[in-house]
Amino acid sequence: MTGDRRYPIQPFDPEPIRDFLNGREVLAVELLPHGRSNTNYKLTLDRGETYVLRIYSHGDARREARAMDLARSLVSVPVEVYRGDSWPGLTVPETFFSVFSFLEGEVLQNVPEHTGAAAEALARISSVVMASPGMIEPDGRISRFPFGGVKGFILESLETNGVKAWLERREISSLHEITNREDQRLAELDAESRLVHGDFNPTNILIADGRVSGVLDWEFCHSGTPYMDIGNLLRDTAAGYHRSIELGLMVGGMDLPDDWRLRAGLADVTSHLEFLTSARSDDFKRQCVARITSFIQKYGPTN
Repeated sequence: MTGDRRYPIQPFDPEPIRDFLNGREVLAVELLPHGRSNTNYKLTLDRGETYVLRIYSHGDARREARAMDLARSLVSVPVEVYRGDSWPGLTVPETFFSVFSFLEGEVLQNVPEHTGAAAEALARISSVVMASPGMIEPDGRISRFPFGGVKGFILESLETNGVKAWLERREISSLHEITNREDQRLAELDAESRLVHGDFNPTNILIADGRVSGVLDWEFCHSGTPYMDIGNLLRDTAAGYHRSIELGLMVGGMDLPDDWRLRAGLADVTSHLEFLTSARSDDFKRQCVARITSFIQKYGPTN
């Protein structure tokens, strides 16, 4: 769990949350295992309350709070009950920590038979229409992406040393060809401005009584194409549940075109390319290369 992270786990320290505790004592501290960037602890207090302490090595608590407020009437999301602006040992700009309500449930990864419910929740999230594509700012404004959308990100990533270190020339060439061939579809993806979770994988989705009881970790939230979230869910779910994803999206109100899987694949390629430049483990990056290769084999120049 600790060997495949973007940022190190931050040790628990009760001092920064003294004001929040207000005389209460922390009886138990449990490191929650699924995050790869930020550090999350389940806190059990002496009066029986449970909370999640989220320490930000990446992202912005204010942006997450804004995105969750946008989604709150559509899906269950944590409630932020306290926020601080510094954490011992962290000096990155705009370091924050937050305390959230604790949501009960089993991660979807452990109960994949409820994948359809997750897809339905995804569709509801994507029903939120934003002013334009881009990053969601703490005050609700949308700022332009620092790259040219899905197509621009793919093309820029293919020029980075991190990607070149992991992909063969023929794979890079094939991705260039696919990107050029799919110019119209990519333009349509780049024109969308829906609320996007940005990390909609089965470890960030809680299930209770067959329903989605929580959508967690909104650090990668933005305004863009919902196919980013669809691609993420397809990638991290066994193929036997992909039909459930399709049905769940339609039940949630999404009108899927015939090429919806290709659109999801194009959006998801951006994630794999970004992973190849990250601090994730080599084993994980080899999985990314395998998925990129599979995408090329399915949609590449000879197909």
